[in-house]
Amino acid sequence: MITPDWVTLRILLAAAELGSLTRAAARCGMVTSAAAKRLQQLEAACGMALLERGPRGVRPTPAGELLIRHARAAQDGLARLGDDLRALAAGGLGSVRLHATTSCIAGHGLSEALAGFARARPRIHVELQEETSLVILQNLLEGQAEIGIVTIGGAVPAGLEAHPWREDRLLAVMRDDHPLAGQAEVGFGTVLDEPLISAVESGALTLLLEEQAQRLGRRPRYRFRVAGTDACRRLVAAGHGIAVMPEGMARPYEAALGLAGVPLSDGWALRRLRLVARPADRLAQPARMLLEHLLEAEPHPGPSGKRSPPVKAAAAK
Repeated sequence: MITPDWVTLRILLAAAELGSLTRAAARCGMVTSAAAKRLQQLEAACGMALLERGPRGVRPTPAGELLIRHARAAQDGLARLGDDLRALAAGGLGSVRLHATTSCIAGHGLSEALAGFARARPRIHVELQEETSLVILQNLLEGQAEIGIVTIGGAVPAGLEAHPWREDRLLAVMRDDHPLAGQAEVGFGTVLDEPLISAVESGALTLLLEEQAQRLGRRPRYRFRVAGTDACRRLVAAGHGIAVMPEGMARPYEAALGLAGVPLSDGWALRRLRLVARPADRLAQPARMLLEHLLEAEPHPGPSGKRSPPVKAAAAK
């Protein structure tokens, strides 16, 4: 079993960051020969090279990248442990890292639920970070987050559990005087007849739309691609085209911007948001408290306010 010491891991991390073993040794307060010997011993224990050495410096091998990723997660965990212990000594109860997608943060009562948690547990600090669903799952596996809220379906990686939380309907967002604005729902095929506006920060959604268009033998006709959803809504309000957005990112802005969100009639347009975390008995108390609070929080008005029993993780293939 490989159990590298923290001094050697610090050298490896510094060498990967600086691209130089000499500078890494200086940062760690030792001579280059001593640092090099420690890394050679670690490579011998691993049975493979961790750094590729060349005339321009060093860079991690694939094995080195793997070890570095785990070392950073462990280093971060130790730093958080120190923070939580200091918070506990000062009368606090620690912190929780919650990662969520843009659409999860924008709607579904997450802000209100977190405000309620802050009132109920004022000594627990929640760190909220916005990421895509795939990045969130990776962060959970690597220990960079305790709880995630994702929009993708299917089995989650082994070691994680997914709890159904909310439902989210995709809308075709247009000016409220658009000919389609008065319809109860609209098919995606009809939307593809219109010029579209896409937000880069909704990259996963853009991929979904392009995949569904391909199934119809079509290609989306983008008039504009912009960085954020706010610019996207503004362009729609000016009459430049239609955008497809989750309802939580469209409904709050309809009245102010003169927009209308028409639900897509396609079955894939109803997405299920899920809370993902390690099993409750493997979570620290602050994370377990937040998970329970979010599961018990009142659903935000939407297509459905019902929640199903927790979905057990399936092994990753």
